[in-house]
Amino acid sequence: MSTDVARQASRDTCRRRSGRTLLLATLLQVAATGTICAADVSDASKSAADPSQTAVFRGAVTPASPVASASATDVFTYFRREFDAGNFTAAVPYAQRVLEMAEKQAATPTAEEVQVALMNLATTQYLAGDYVAAEASYQRVIGLVESSGRPLNARLARAHAGLASTYHDAARHDLAVASFEQAISFKRRQEGLLTEQQLPLLEKYIDSLTVLGRYETALQAHKYMLRIATRKYGEDSPELAPSLEKLGRWLASVGAYDQARRVLKRAINIVEDAEGNESPRLVSPLMALADCARRQLLDPGAQLAATADAERASMFHDPSTPVMPYSPGALAVEGEKALLRAAQIAEQGENPSQARIADVRTQLGDWYQVRGQPERALRQYEQAWTAAARVAEKVQGKMVTEALFGKPVLLHVVRPESWSKYAQRPRDQVEVRTVAIEMTVSAQGLPENARIVDDSGDGKRAEKTLAAVQSARYRPRFENGRPVATPDVGFAQPWILLLESRDEAPAAPAPAPAEQAPKPPS
Repeated sequence: MSTDVARQASRDTCRRRSGRTLLLATLLQVAATGTICAADVSDASKSAADPSQTAVFRGAVTPASPVASASATDVFTYFRREFDAGNFTAAVPYAQRVLEMAEKQAATPTAEEVQVALMNLATTQYLAGDYVAAEASYQRVIGLVESSGRPLNARLARAHAGLASTYHDAARHDLAVASFEQAISFKRRQEGLLTEQQLPLLEKYIDSLTVLGRYETALQAHKYMLRIATRKYGEDSPELAPSLEKLGRWLASVGAYDQARRVLKRAINIVEDAEGNESPRLVSPLMALADCARRQLLDPGAQLAATADAERASMFHDPSTPVMPYSPGALAVEGEKALLRAAQIAEQGENPSQARIADVRTQLGDWYQVRGQPERALRQYEQAWTAAARVAEKVQGKMVTEALFGKPVLLHVVRPESWSKYAQRPRDQVEVRTVAIEMTVSAQGLPENARIVDDSGDGKRAEKTLAAVQSARYRPRFENGRPVATPDVGFAQPWILLLESRDEAPAAPAPAPAEQAPKPPS
């Protein structure tokens, strides 16, 4: 469960927030005369600018708030400075003032400059985390564009993408799915069925579908992404491996382990055939293969999931290939070998990536930790720390040592029995209550002195949760390269309960969904 710090560190230099690559769709430009004109940025995948590239704005003094007497040029300059620096909350008032000025100058309420200014405001509100305001602004943009008499598919695509991402990040996934489908449709209509510009949209679309348990539709979207990559690179190109890896990781996350291993091994074989057995491209799919093995070994339903179930076969299984028998021993060997090989490849060469070494060694430590081999885990963690300490880049504003070892990381816990018994009931029939536990996580990554902080109104539930916590395994916190105990670590266990009616008997179970329901986390 380590963070892929090598990839994350490079991504952090070009975007402010994970997954928000779609939203800097339009920016106002201010003419030298001080009037406001509109200019669309055609690349809808642009994100908020890297603040390291906007130092020119940092020396200016920001007024406490936009003033009515400020010129359009000044207001827009204030807006761009705050936006480019990632101060999105501070940028919102300026974006609102720019919109007001655009509305005053516009010839009609649906004028181009109003649409662009409103898109800027919606994007800024979204990045500031004000999802309610962002939703209203994006919906208003869509309304303006559609009623303008000459609706632009490009702007509609961006507006629907922004609205969908707002719903996604606010965990309103049912609404997100519908908006993503509209945005993707506009994007394909504008740029072609296999345009690469839809890939970021498809990734979030798949995420929302997965949360909703709509696995079959999510699988089809993954296959569409693979089709785009295959068309660009060819079936045997090593450039195809990352797309295969994404599909394999997703299949593992929904419990389709056999299918995931098949896809990941295909990615590995393609790279080996093209570049040899020591290609650096092998590190990531090998780590994914090990992660798949770890998930299956820790999944209490893995034995059942590996049998020839008709629904699983129709959804995930290729009928031309047999279902592989479940063998814990074979999986353990395969997973460990994959990680050891990944570590060997990562460390070869004259100037290997220390971030990649830290990532692989951390995952190896996690592997041994959940397998009950703390001494072997510690050796891997120490090597990971040493490599991480050599990385100058930051991950989400943190040094790599802090990102990997700054706090205990829960690797595995056996959840209490029946905690999700009513997960398939309609929402209006259930409630969620949470038992809160606090404990010390020892230097060995084990829970100590666990105590109930909130029993959620039921002592028996709390005692079951307390017993389950004893199974938890953590990656321990490190200080100066050594593991240390961490007190007051919180653990929250949700319980999905039926709402009791005083007048009616409990409602009958809801019919099974058309697509496979999500699995409870391990």
